[in-house]
Amino acid sequence: MKPSDPLPGASVALVVEGSPARLLWARRTDDAPSLRGFHATPGGLVDPSDARLPHDGGEHAEHRVAALRELFEEAGILRAHGAERLSEDDRASLREALQENDRDAVDRFIDAGLRFRTAELEPIGRWITPEFAPVRYDTRFFALRLDAPIEPSETILEVEMVEWVDVPDAWGRFEAGELLITPPLRWLLDGLRSGALDPEALRGRFGARAQPAQRWDVVPGVQMLPFRTPTLPPATHTNSYLIGTAEALLVEPATPYEDERERMVRWLDEARGDGIEPIAIFATHHHVDHVGAAGYLRERLGRPLWAHAMTAERLRGTVVFDRVLEDGEKIALRGAPDVALRCVHTPGHAPGHLCLIEERSRVMVCGDMVASVGTIIVEPTDGDMGLYLDSLRFMKRLAPSMLLPAHGLPIRDVQGLLDHYIAHRLGREAKVLAALEAHDGPAAPMDLVPRAYDDAPKAVWPLAAMALEAHLIKLERDGVARRSTAGWSALS
Repeated sequence: MKPSDPLPGASVALVVEGSPARLLWARRTDDAPSLRGFHATPGGLVDPSDARLPHDGGEHAEHRVAALRELFEEAGILRAHGAERLSEDDRASLREALQENDRDAVDRFIDAGLRFRTAELEPIGRWITPEFAPVRYDTRFFALRLDAPIEPSETILEVEMVEWVDVPDAWGRFEAGELLITPPLRWLLDGLRSGALDPEALRGRFGARAQPAQRWDVVPGVQMLPFRTPTLPPATHTNSYLIGTAEALLVEPATPYEDERERMVRWLDEARGDGIEPIAIFATHHHVDHVGAAGYLRERLGRPLWAHAMTAERLRGTVVFDRVLEDGEKIALRGAPDVALRCVHTPGHAPGHLCLIEERSRVMVCGDMVASVGTIIVEPTDGDMGLYLDSLRFMKRLAPSMLLPAHGLPIRDVQGLLDHYIAHRLGREAKVLAALEAHDGPAAPMDLVPRAYDDAPKAVWPLAAMALEAHLIKLERDGVARRSTAGWSALS
């Protein structure tokens, strides 16, 4: 198995049908190995020991066992024959042994006469974590219908909250961009809005009949899907977005690779099945990992290509743009409901960089302004460190509900991340100035890297030298550094 291959996983959704329907969900901690800060149904890795745990059987029995074991470990809910005979102390002790994967945990389960009630689980689908995730799972999902909620116990390890939620309340928070949820949870919530569970409909949505479905709704009307691109490590993918409920805008025609382009076309075909059709293609800026499929998609889809005028200028002669967009310009997309987007010019990483704000949920598609994977390079050819910091501060003032970056997962802590980015850049600027002041004589950027980037591995020093030069240019504008033919010097 390659490091990027998904691990087998299992998850169970506890459902109480009614008006309103209720669902048990968990919030993953901010330091969990995968899907940090996301709401999801209880679940995790299929363990080799699951094959030894007694159960009722059923298709994909080990996955069923894993789902119920994880439910017990994460929520303290034990769905097993014989569970009623356990004392509270014995139940807590067994839960702890399973959590810590004690060698005798399976034997203790067997000795207690327990048998997981796997027959009551209904399969509802399968989902594979996207390739950009640090840990990936190929997860089978099951539903468990209950007559009334079973209260969870204290949470552990990678989960900081397990609770019952009314489906309409959860859906309202999702619509408002107030939480991060996985695609399977989104499909569950949508399916339960009627008050009843329809496993067959869910299996169709999950893609269990053929390939796993690709759709990932960040909020209703905003889909995200990562595609492999020639980007800078540690990122390996660029997120494309499909925004709209009928008329739609395809954002980031990113990938130059044929197999990934075909996957994008399959994604768009899935969207057409839901009545969603792109009317145009939009690039946030001109870098290669954002426009690798621009010309290809323009021709194949027969749709116009849009960007800021400075992006179109940078790509003159290589990519044909049909419309240029300006700061503050509105894009209206008809649907149910209609979707309105506002363009926000955020220069600094690239001169023509445009973000988009979806005005109902106030999520912001922010391109390469920030990332949840790695950092953003600002270099002197395309970038401007002063403008970049100004753009970050402007994004703070706009106070979007969520940031949707080109690299990595959606970002819920908008103010915290933007504060971190600004503080990081100003902290690096201080180290650059200190290195310049300590240097004996005029310096080239690479002369200053060992001191200014002493916390970075040597492998990234060539890139660091470009960012350092961008800092020096800003310091020159600020009147604290000077450039001559001999190099850079600090002004006392």
